[in-house]
Parts: sequence; structure tokens; C-alpha cells
Amino acid sequence: MPHWPAPLVGGARLSVWAPSSPAPRMFPDRFGRGVRALAADGFAVRALPSCAAADGVTTLAPRAIADELHGQLVDPECAGVVAAVGGWTMVTVLPHIDFGLVAEAAKPIIGYSDLSLLLTVVSARSDLVTFHGPMVVSEWGEAGGPWEYTRDQFRLVTGGVWSEHTVVPAPVWSDEMLWWDKEDTRRRTPNTGGERARTVSPGDTVEGTLWGGSLGALSLLAGTPFWEVPAAAIVFLETEAIAPDEFAARLQQLRLAGVFDHAAGVVLGKIGRPRACLSGFADYDEVVRDIVPPGLPVAAGYDIGHPEPMTTLPVGGLARLTCPTGRAPDLTLLGPH
Repeated sequence: MPHWPAPLVGGARLSVWAPSSPAPRMFPDRFGRGVRALAADGFAVRALPSCAAADGVTTLAPRAIADELHGQLVDPECAGVVAAVGGWTMVTVLPHIDFGLVAEAAKPIIGYSDLSLLLTVVSARSDLVTFHGPMVVSEWGEAGGPWEYTRDQFRLVTGGVWSEHTVVPAPVWSDEMLWWDKEDTRRRTPNTGGERARTVSPGDTVEGTLWGGSLGALSLLAGTPFWEVPAAAIVFLETEAIAPDEFAARLQQLRLAGVFDHAAGVVLGKIGRPRACLSGFADYDEVVRDIVPPGLPVAAGYDIGHPEPMTTLPVGGLARLTCPTGRAPDLTLLGPH
């Protein structure tokens, strides 16, 4: 089993790394607000040079991005690395990552979306738990600061002084889109209804290793040397602004790539800004039941990924999933102590 990195405590220095989108440079007000929010929450914050860069489709050359990460992991003043934002180009960085160095440093690496690729590969190749959690521009940069649920879940899960933690869905959530640095002068409006935590396919209580992340990004690893899905995985997936036909295609790709062959269960995040197919069909749960093999317990409606707020999940850590018939599911993280 992957081991846990050192816990993040008050006063620890977090290095902010921009390995994909140049959003920190393009949206400086939102980025600055996120850095200040991290500092206000008790962290010392250092923004790395990639946060001020924009080079072609990304921030720096892929090797330079990897070297920037390596430099922070060997820096004794750095307690962990948090991504500024996601994007699409993490897959170009992976060949340059020194996974032995990552394992030896054993420091928290935090992000989601495009960062899902790095998180899953580190958990496999470096034998280290990583954190699918809030990033600086997207969550910490929210107007008025991060949502309380987002901050509290992050501090608890990365704090490392717990043995079990049941993930209770947030009481309110939002998938409203506000253009960064232009419209995001207020906190996003909460939804009054929408998704709830629910059992999509019932099954026995299972335990397994958390593996997953962005439905759109993870498939970029299929067919590459970095495609490693642990046996008995609890697969967690998140996506947004997707119609059921594309959702079905992407789930089917994962099934054909063997993701569900030896899985223990599946957990799906809330789907922000959903839309119907051209035919009017809009039942995501039916898609899941058609594609995920029968017998696998499936829960949906958790606060994972792009909608606000979001929970923090330890990729490579253990979890227990219960999906009873006719009742809400239970997802419990099994921690380092």
C-alpha cells in the first residue's frame, strides 16, 4: 500500500506550482486572491516561476515544469506542493518526473482535473498517497475565500491525525460559471436542488484503494506506459458540462481499458452544468447502470472536482464504500492512523 506523506500543519510552506494552464498569469486578480486566502488560513505560500509564465500551450517546457517540482520536493523549507490550476498538458510532463525522488521526498502533492494524471501515477510508481483536492485559482481564489466545506475537508484529510473519516456531502453546492477576473466579484450562487448523494447500483460493503479523478483527463493515460489501475480499486470520477451520450462514451472507454475489471466499487461526483442529449435523454444514472458491470456498488452525488464546494480524497489511500438498496450510500476514508 502507498504510504502517507507528512501531514500539513499550521505554518507549513506550500509551494504553488503551475504545470499546465497559464491561468495564474492570465487571471492575476483571482490568482492573487487565492494566494492570500491560503496565507490567511495559516500557510506560508511561495508562488513558483511557472505561475508567472505562459509558453505555447502551457507555462514552461515540460522538463522545466518537472524540474520545478523536483526542486521543491528536495527543498527542506517546502512542506508540500499545490497546483495553481488544471489544464490539458500534464501528460507531456509525466515522462520527465523522477518518481524515485518523489517517493524519497514523501511530500503532499495536491490538485485535481488535469493533475489527476500525476496523482494516480505517483500513487502507483512512488508508493505515495497524493491528494485530489482544491487548487489555488479555482477554489482558494473564490470570491470571499474558499467554501467552508472545501477548506475544512482539505485541512482534515491532509492533516493526517485521523483513522476514519466519513465523507458527508455538503448541504449546498454550486455549478454556476463566473468568468475569472471579470464576473467573479461575488461567491457563486448555491443550487437549491439538483444532485444528492445516492446509491446508483447497490452492492456489498467493499474496501479498496482510491483511484481516479477527471473523467476527461484520465483517459489520456490509456495505452501509455503510465496506465496503471490498482486491483480492488474504488474508482472515483468527476466531470462537468457533459451530456449523457459523451458521458456514456467516456465511461465505455474506461470499461474497454479494463478499469472496472478488478474494481471494488465506483463513486461519482456531482455533474455540474448537465445537459440533455439531442433526443432529450438526460438520465446519467441509467448510463452508469448500462456500462459499469453488474455487481459493482456505485454511489453518485459526491462533492468531487469542479463544482463548489469539493472534498479532498487521498489517491492511493484506502476507503470503504457501502451502497445499500433504497438508502443513501456511505463513503468512509481510512486514514494513516
